[in-house]
Amino acid sequence: MAIALNLTAPLKQDPESQQRLQQLAGAFAEQVQPEMEAVLARSEIVHFARVLVIDNKYIQVLTEFDGTPEEYTEFFRRELPQVFQAIFSLVEGAPPWEELDTPDKFFAFSHGLNVKSLGTGDDGRGYMFAAFGDMTVRDIKRQLNQQPAGTA
Repeated sequence: MAIALNLTAPLKQDPESQQRLQQLAGAFAEQVQPEMEAVLARSEIVHFARVLVIDNKYIQVLTEFDGTPEEYTEFFRRELPQVFQAIFSLVEGAPPWEELDTPDKFFAFSHGLNVKSLGTGDDGRGYMFAAFGDMTVRDIKRQLNQQPAGTA
């Protein structure tokens, strides 16, 4: 069954950080999004993903993924370090990237920003509806007769 990540982090409010936030937002579609798209497709574990900024006060990374949270965060720490370095550099109270760039610390920090959804679920993370039940991305692709990413 898919697991939700509701990473929600308060953004720094100083003028320099807010300017860097605007630069990230302005470059997202052309620079960040294509890289994320390729990595997300190659992962074959992410059902949905999006990044939101709320009133320039919070940034959210919202995904639904297969596997364990530890495996998920480690994959993305390794595959998209520059994206998460840019995001976390804008987050209030975030340690420097040099401190976060280890499997345990990256997981612990991102897990601490994961907001539980309302309601109850089997995993203690709150309620999340799954139209495809326990099917993984790979299961769904197989049912649709789609090739896994990276194969001919």
